Amino acid sequence: MSWRVITIWVLALAVVLTAFGVVISRQKAREAYKELVRLEIVRDELEVEWGRLQLELGAQSTLARVETKARKELGMTMPAMGDAVMVLP
Repeated sequence: MSWRVITIWVLALAVVLTAFGVVISRQKAREAYKELVRLEIVRDELEVEWGRLQLELGAQSTLARVETKARKELGMTMPAMGDAVMVLP
């Protein structure tokens, strides 16, 4: 075989291998994008959960702070069951 025929075969093989590489590369890119979208959805769900937990923490810490201040600074206590009076409008 002449060097031209060998060169053509080598170039043809390179083209085929490059085409396979492009196909594999695009498939991996699609899979990576799909995973990115899935992780963005998970991130958004976690951000919503984080916000809810922050609100809950704020509410609980505020109520606990008020109760602590009422007990320590004002000397307040919970009334006994017999001491409670219901006021009707």
